Amino acid sequence: MFEGNQEIINHRSTDFSIEKIQNLLDEYHIDRVIVSTTRELSPEVNTLISTKPGWLVLDHQTPLPFVNLYETSLTLGKDRLAAAAAANALFPGQNNVIIDAGTCLTYNFIDQQGQYHGGNISPGVQMRLKAMNAFTSKLPLAEIKYHNELFGKNTEMALQNGAVRGAIFEITSFIYHTRLQYGQVNVILTGGDAIIFAEHLNFKIFAVPNLVLFGLNEILRYNADHFTILKH
Repeated sequence: MFEGNQEIINHRSTDFSIEKIQNLLDEYHIDRVIVSTTRELSPEVNTLISTKPGWLVLDHQTPLPFVNLYETSLTLGKDRLAAAAAANALFPGQNNVIIDAGTCLTYNFIDQQGQYHGGNISPGVQMRLKAMNAFTSKLPLAEIKYHNELFGKNTEMALQNGAVRGAIFEITSFIYHTRLQYGQVNVILTGGDAIIFAEHLNFKIFAVPNLVLFGLNEILRYNADHFTILKH
């Protein structure tokens, strides 16, 4: 929940039901809502949304507060859209690379003119470790851990270095080549594994834990303002 652009409540739940939504509506005075999901909404939730003025379901046709140059907007992840919106709002008029370190490592670039160019997707650290265990007969499943030594002294350490340091080297290379092409670029880091990279990348990082939520709020505010102007 945001008031303007300030986050005031962050609540997580495994239950997305009419009752849960209604409880939030009863407890707080909520003017506008944005719904972002990769799953199909239940008929009950769809009915609720359709009867609520100011409620917005984010999809590929939703007006955005930046220029989207992505060629297949229908398949573009909503979290990537939200991250781009957040970066553009936090650092307007600047080049921004957003790195979301979650299940996958996603890279997104939005330039100083507010144009979203797209990005790249690669396996996250946990996925790399799980893949090496799943697709071989003898490699164990290692936990995520950073080592100061460049080369592993045992199999577990070798797996950890390959996954963690490999991801760090990958991120470093992407940033280096982005700066070669576009000049000065802010690096914004978010996601569950962000702390691992923030501590071991050798350039200035802006760590924003709730970047996607901030971006969703920016998209909601943009649409509210846009439609208010149209009505007048």
